[in-house]
Amino acid sequence: MYLLIIAVSLLMLKIYEIPPIDSWPWPHVLAPSLLALLWKLWADWSGYTRRRSRARRARKQSARYVKDKDLFRFNATRSRDR
Repeated sequence: MYLLIIAVSLLMLKIYEIPPIDSWPWPHVLAPSLLALLWKLWADWSGYTRRRSRARRARKQSARYVKDKDLFRFNATRSRDR
């Protein structure tokens, strides 16, 4: 994501001719775009993206489980007090 932000920023600076980027050759300006593309291809090929999404989903599920468990414990305690 950071490479993509850098790539778009450099491209905009080059197009709008903002110094010192306006004097850079195009390959230097487009290099972060190529790196972002290569990173995306590698992440999909290696399974990095899938592992990250599974870990994120597991963290959410675990947090939901803990919250529900605490809520159930609170409700069970309240019903015993009556």
